[in-house]
Amino acid sequence: MELWTAWQSHMGGSVPDDVSASAWTQIITPGSGLFALLARSDERALGFANVSATPFAWTGGPILFLQDLYVVPEARGRGLGRSLLQAVYDEADAVGADQVFWMVDEADPDLQAFYARQGIRTPYLRYMRQPWSW
Repeated sequence: MELWTAWQSHMGGSVPDDVSASAWTQIITPGSGLFALLARSDERALGFANVSATPFAWTGGPILFLQDLYVVPEARGRGLGRSLLQAVYDEADAVGADQVFWMVDEADPDLQAFYARQGIRTPYLRYMRQPWSW
């Protein structure tokens, strides 16, 4: 939970406890469509990726959405983010997902540069119905 809280702080937000509890219940429930991958050193978690699988009309099969990818600041630059993303790619291959996609903060050039080395940028913008309630 420490990494999840650090990620929220980094993003300038705070997910309510009941929402976090529901998400973690889904993450540990096989077949829920939501799962997490961890990067660890010894007994300490240094990063995570939250991923959801969903059917996609254009492929007739699943695609994976990388919802969150976070590495603690002191562990950055060691390849953990790249390893986590590769683990997501490996999972996509294992479940027959034709695509993995994610969104990137348009105000974070370092993050954009990281992802530019890992995949291709699409021409699509993200829109939402309304702001998050928290």
